[in-house]
Amino acid sequence: MSHRRGPSALALVALMLAMSMSPMTVVAQDEVTCCNSTDFNLYLMGEADVGTLSPFEGDLEEDVDDSESTLVTPSILGEINIGTWGVVWGIEGSYPNASWDFWIPYDVEGAVGVTINSTLEVKIGGSFYEGTSGIDPYLTGSGELQITVEVDQGEVRDGDLIELTLTVRSLMFAQPGDEAGIRFFWGSEEHDAHVSMRFPLVDIEMKDASVLGRLVYFPIVLTSGFDDRMWSGSTGGIAVQNADVSQMPIATGLDNGVEVTFVWEVPETSEGGNVRVDFHLIPQSGLRIDTSRTHEITIGEDTGNTGGWYPANEPLRTGGSSLDLDIEAKWDGYKIDREVIISFDGAMSQWMRWGLDNIGNQSLSSNSWWRNLNSYSDSVPSADKHNGRVDDSELLALQGHLTGSASNMRSFLSNGLSLEVEAIVGVNPIDLGPTEIIIDMGGTRAFSADAITIVIDTSYSTESGERQVLVETFVRSSLEEYWTEVDLDAEIRATMLEDLGAVSADEIEYSHRRWLIVEVITIDQPELDPELDFRLEFQPSGNTMFSSLFGAMFCVLILSVSLGLGMSLTKKRASVPALVTVVALGGLALVIYVLGLPMPIVLGVVLSSVLLVFPVALVSPKQETMQLISKRKGGPHIDCPACGTSVPVESDVRPLRLECPNCKSMLRVEE
Repeated sequence: MSHRRGPSALALVALMLAMSMSPMTVVAQDEVTCCNSTDFNLYLMGEADVGTLSPFEGDLEEDVDDSESTLVTPSILGEINIGTWGVVWGIEGSYPNASWDFWIPYDVEGAVGVTINSTLEVKIGGSFYEGTSGIDPYLTGSGELQITVEVDQGEVRDGDLIELTLTVRSLMFAQPGDEAGIRFFWGSEEHDAHVSMRFPLVDIEMKDASVLGRLVYFPIVLTSGFDDRMWSGSTGGIAVQNADVSQMPIATGLDNGVEVTFVWEVPETSEGGNVRVDFHLIPQSGLRIDTSRTHEITIGEDTGNTGGWYPANEPLRTGGSSLDLDIEAKWDGYKIDREVIISFDGAMSQWMRWGLDNIGNQSLSSNSWWRNLNSYSDSVPSADKHNGRVDDSELLALQGHLTGSASNMRSFLSNGLSLEVEAIVGVNPIDLGPTEIIIDMGGTRAFSADAITIVIDTSYSTESGERQVLVETFVRSSLEEYWTEVDLDAEIRATMLEDLGAVSADEIEYSHRRWLIVEVITIDQPELDPELDFRLEFQPSGNTMFSSLFGAMFCVLILSVSLGLGMSLTKKRASVPALVTVVALGGLALVIYVLGLPMPIVLGVVLSSVLLVFPVALVSPKQETMQLISKRKGGPHIDCPACGTSVPVESDVRPLRLECPNCKSMLRVEE
């Protein structure tokens, strides 16, 4: 039974010993390898002069505006090179006689149509093939230009260049305008220019399984010229005994390929025997590559004590990971206290667990971030090195490295986790005060994809009037996709005597609230686009009058003054208009105060109540006028001679006797 082992002799011996102690065994069979030539598409990518070819639809740009293009106009004579696209092939194999179909979108501009003579040259190593679009096709509007190239059977070698060159000549435009031309597009989902071909794409090797306790490890090697992209750029998985394995596999980089190891936990009811493993890989829609292998397994109890299994090589970080970023900050007028909680799982968790257990491993590749910790090798006891789990000494070594200098923290977050440190902590790490970093490995120290939590507790000084960043785009732009799911929760609070000032946000939603003794800005984005370019800033004014507490007190004071003025100015007039004005402006001020609009606007609204109450009071009708209006509205009235009460006359009968409702006097109406 063969299986790839780690670079450390100690790790090799420990793992072999653990496997030898396990009663579960796997009977080795011949390794299963596939595949022959496959029908697939290579998509045109990149600029015309340095174009590349890719079999992964995920590499195409989503936005049509990001399409690459070349414009050909009537003023360009002779043969015109539209573009050259190539890729170095990474596997050997034979390819059969086949017709390769080339498709590229076009758009005729400023003309009714164009007659075109186009040629596609295909280079495979030292072999050359050529095809044309036929006898001068006439192109109109928008569409796709198709060229078929007949390719003879042959052999492709590791390192051969596959290259496509598209040229056009003899363009004749029908009714051309001043800006006539034909534009060719490629590189986006809308403009997916490609060549359909039959060619060896990937070698899949299903290696012998390994076992540890009731866990069985199925390593599968994918060899191609696309390195780990053949796995990270595709979708795939395995089924054991026709049941899908949902646990995330372990991906490790190899020369010209990637090894993907799936972990299967043997059911308690299983009695072992022949176990069929079916693997599938989908690099692009319409292309599914399947292969299978049968292992004979004997089940028993594990007596090993390694606590888990680690891959031989450093795991890749591109297998898919979820990131949860939680920021809690507090502004007190002098400094900002900030707690950053970074939680992640998946491939990034596997990479970090493996790296912590390999601190001081001198055989790591030169581009491995964990080589930075070689100086901490002496702080990790020999018993803790490469023992299949993360130990306290290894965690302390990493925490000491991160808190040792700002550059170490930047290197880990940027080069290790692919996160922008300034976007997370708010400032350059050099400007941070005392910083504490705690790493929590979650429920297990063994190798797994379980979540890891990193807590950064820090602070930094700032001054009022300076624009501050709460959070901005924190996922680094990279050719590799490390984070597939991102959640963001961010919050900053100001004390009752400070304000957060004006808030500016680009491409992100937020909530800004005041609650008398606290002002808070909150962001809650459960499904944040990792590629979204966003930013949220705030600018404290430093004016105590604009704080949540003093601002509210001043508003109440001004509204009380407005109310008092209104009542004093309307002693002999109707007071309702003045009261309504003050109450309405007070309600408006309350709403914009709670919604977090700038405090000068809130104070401006309440101050306007003082200014408006004067004209409102002056134009309010007098009480005598109101009484007259009331009389007119209620019909004829007479005034009681005894008490002056206005008594309505509700009958046309004359003479009429009425009783005053106030003094009970009898009144007589004769006319």
